[in-house]
Amino acid sequence: MNKSFAWGLLILILWTAFLLRTYRLLDFPLHGDEVDEGDIALEILQGKFALFYPQNEGNEPLLQLTMAPFFAILGNSVIANRFPSMAWSILFVALMYTYARTLFRSRRVGVMAAGLAAILWYPIIFGRLGLREISQPVIMTPALIGLVIAFRDASSKRAWQAAILGGIFAGLTSYTFLSGRGFPIAVILFLIYLAIFQRERFHNRWRLLVIYLAIDLALTIPLLVFLQLHPELDFHTRDLAAQSWLMQGNWDGLVRDVTATLGMFTFSGDLNWVRNIPGRPVFPGIEGILFYVGIVLCAWRWRKPEFVLQLIIVAVFLTPNLITQDPPRFTRSIGILPGLMVIPTLPIETGWTSIERWFTLNWQRVTYAALVALLGISILGRTATDMFQNWIDNPGIYWMTLAFYDSAGKYINQSPDSTPLNYVMDVYTNWRKHNIQRVIQRSDVAVRFSIWNAFVFPNDARGNRFAFQILGSPALPLLLTFLDLESPIYIDPRIEPEGRRLLHVYFVPRARLDEHLARAKNNVVVNPQTSSTVTLPLEISGVMEFEGIEILNPEAHAGDELAVLTYWQILTRPPNLAVFVHLVNSQQIVSQFDGWGAINDDLEPGDLVVQLHTIPLPDNLPADEYRLEVGAYTRDDLQRLMWNTGTDYVWLEW
Repeated sequence: MNKSFAWGLLILILWTAFLLRTYRLLDFPLHGDEVDEGDIALEILQGKFALFYPQNEGNEPLLQLTMAPFFAILGNSVIANRFPSMAWSILFVALMYTYARTLFRSRRVGVMAAGLAAILWYPIIFGRLGLREISQPVIMTPALIGLVIAFRDASSKRAWQAAILGGIFAGLTSYTFLSGRGFPIAVILFLIYLAIFQRERFHNRWRLLVIYLAIDLALTIPLLVFLQLHPELDFHTRDLAAQSWLMQGNWDGLVRDVTATLGMFTFSGDLNWVRNIPGRPVFPGIEGILFYVGIVLCAWRWRKPEFVLQLIIVAVFLTPNLITQDPPRFTRSIGILPGLMVIPTLPIETGWTSIERWFTLNWQRVTYAALVALLGISILGRTATDMFQNWIDNPGIYWMTLAFYDSAGKYINQSPDSTPLNYVMDVYTNWRKHNIQRVIQRSDVAVRFSIWNAFVFPNDARGNRFAFQILGSPALPLLLTFLDLESPIYIDPRIEPEGRRLLHVYFVPRARLDEHLARAKNNVVVNPQTSSTVTLPLEISGVMEFEGIEILNPEAHAGDELAVLTYWQILTRPPNLAVFVHLVNSQQIVSQFDGWGAINDDLEPGDLVVQLHTIPLPDNLPADEYRLEVGAYTRDDLQRLMWNTGTDYVWLEW
């Protein structure tokens, strides 16, 4: 294949790769792991550099370093979170051309390997997710090219350059993804092979190869030392090790995991909707047979280092799947991609070379080339159909990505309404909130966050909107007090596997809040120190004002739950606190509820927080006079906040 034709095909391949990685790129909801990667990039922009980050059970930083400039230019957005992975993935396609052409001295093999990398599901999906995994094969590829050139190039100068540059990329591989730390093992195994079966060449270049390995280890060791000094950061590694059949001594698990891992190529692949149509193998068509033939061919040509290297790559980076729980996971074996893209092309190249040697008629060669092109078109068609018809809109995607967070952000962007919105979560984590925030691309809507038993009302005369997933709904008394449950103003059209539309949005007019706030203020509040009544509102430690209390079911009896709402006006962003409501008699605390469902990070002066307290009444509640004690304390040190009454709580009669 002449150079011009090869470059023309490569340009076509790169355009195809670009289209497959960008079409509907933003239609797929951000997964929580992607949000964590973006959060690290934002930390880097703030100057917080580290060899390893604790987010998502531990994160290597190389991809995020390249992600940070996109956040600087494009802002805190989904495209900034996703675009870098797409760029890395297209770079991998280009590198596969160089890798295969260099190792096998064939532009044709280079074009075919690049073409497979462009259209195969496995590398495409990691070019559509804002995850660091794609950076591992990208950095590995020039490291492998450098290793081969250092070993066999006729020019000593080029060999020295390749050894140094390749060693640098080899060391950087450890900073890409967890399994990248195993790259030195692949290098050492290859060097052992060379020392045994390529003695003369190894003898001539052993110094270069030692330098390559030394650079690799010199760059890898700081990360390993850092993790030894901070083992709590590398939680994922310890968790995987603890669950491994190897650590548990369960040898039955060996057979199970080996079968599942090897089966991922042509029988049953990754079961996670985020990365795959569950069970779809890496090679669902005839290319799977070519892969197996390629494995045999590499073993048959064991005297040629470039063939053996592919087997080493696949073997070393399949190992994480073999020794961890619930294989196969495409993420854990992402390092096989350089070998995986080359191996199926080797039988094709062998056949092509044989045809050129044995047949002189052009139609025979053209027929073979057409069959190869037809195979590529069939892989492309199958991938595109599966990805854009069978996968991207599937309810399984909705469920696995918790897409109601993405939906909340899109709803805010698309709705002409600019009234404030409070998103109420069932469970709070940073990535859940950041998921919504990363999607929102308008600044005229005040967005607040809370957990199931609290509502936040930013001060707006028009009213407020509340969004939440039915999956973990706010407590029923709070719902019934403020929301018309039969009249949502928006329901997410997407459906999760059980047929539910989880995101619901409701509107609360300001008049309804004012009505309940008036009831809350119409209570007798007593200073426990002087037993005198005090006037609301009451200031607490300069951070908020107590506006009053509303007992929703004052007729509650023993065995019921007393539902109480407390109202708090924010003066300045409060610390990490909890509000307590104690039911007490003349002798003791009978029952209580401590909590604070508002997420303080986004609270602003003027916001009103309504906190629900559900206080269980004992079955044997004796007849007595009862009152409610209301106060607040900081969670970090359990110190109570002082009121302007000079006390750390107040009384209300019940």
